Amino acid sequence: MTLSRLRRLTLAPVILLASACENSVSIQPDVLAGNYAATSFVVTQTGQAPVDVLAKGGSLTINIAANDSITGLLVVPAGVPGTQAGTANMKGKVVHRSDGTYQFDQDESTFVEALVWQQFTDALVSTSFLVGTQFQVTLRK
Repeated sequence: MTLSRLRRLTLAPVILLASACENSVSIQPDVLAGNYAATSFVVTQTGQAPVDVLAKGGSLTINIAANDSITGLLVVPAGVPGTQAGTANMKGKVVHRSDGTYQFDQDESTFVEALVWQQFTDALVSTSFLVGTQFQVTLRK
């Protein structure tokens, strides 16, 4: 056996293995639909200390269906700046904005409608400033 032929036989399995491997990576976009609950909800009025809405007993849940309809519940306790204490139904729909962000168009008007949301893996995050009040909210699936 010649040295040239021996090299070809040695390289044959490597060439076959390399041709069998796929060189592409598939990245699946995160799915917007799902059940979300606030894991962080801080409201800060200009010149005041931040208020942790969840620590005061508040909550925000949003359920997004595949057709972009939403349901859920907002609970705001007394003492949260820039808001009114009470509960509100989140029924409505998700609006996909041209800049890639989202807003909730609700049947019952609340400050949540004015918040702009960014999508991350299994989360929606808003850091919106409305009329002297900063809202920092993280919703997780």
